[in-house]
Amino acid sequence: MSTHLEIRLKDLEDHIQQDFDLLKKYEDTLRYEDDPRRKIKYQKEIEKLKESANGYQQELDELTKQLSNDITIHKPTFLEQLQQMNIKLDILKNVQFDIHQDLDSLHQSLLVRYEKTEQKIIEAFIQKLNHSQLTTVQKIICAIDDNRLPEAQMLQIIENTEYAIAKLQQSGISLPSNQEQVTEIIKSPGLDTKHRLKISLPIIPILLSYEGELELGSGIDLKAVWQKLLTRFQGE
Repeated sequence: MSTHLEIRLKDLEDHIQQDFDLLKKYEDTLRYEDDPRRKIKYQKEIEKLKESANGYQQELDELTKQLSNDITIHKPTFLEQLQQMNIKLDILKNVQFDIHQDLDSLHQSLLVRYEKTEQKIIEAFIQKLNHSQLTTVQKIICAIDDNRLPEAQMLQIIENTEYAIAKLQQSGISLPSNQEQVTEIIKSPGLDTKHRLKISLPIIPILLSYEGELELGSGIDLKAVWQKLLTRFQGE
């Protein structure tokens, strides 16, 4: 292989590998990102990688034609190298946002655990949770259904959730539009503890996001209680 073509091929391979590695980082970060502005930023960066992949493909096609006429090519190595480059290019060009499909699937699988009359009420809260939070809430609900949480612990979580909601209301901060309906269900004496806790769970991460601003930790133990649940269930 001529020195000139060999250098071009190596440079192209390096560029494709760098973009491929960057794509994986963006995908992994986007999967657990819950800030809408950063999500948009990562999505735009992924689109740029897909666009650059088209340019790489054109250069690779041109390079392949030139190399095919070079009698010094070591065929097996050359073909293997081109194959790997094409695989990575295909991934760069055809990547779909599996992240969103995954989140949509988690949203739906969590929603079906609630009664139909409650799904519209709770959906606004579920939509604000990231991948990790959705997964944790799902695991805790499974534990509730399997009677793995003691009554006293469930009541403590509910009471702390009620306190945090009241604290937000006093501060003039509004949660999703279904806040009043959720609060009504959580406080309802006609519902059992399990049901009230299931309704409480999706709202807790949202409440804790205001902790620094409202200093919720000074008045309640919601953060500590939630952290215990995370420690217990995230590893399952």
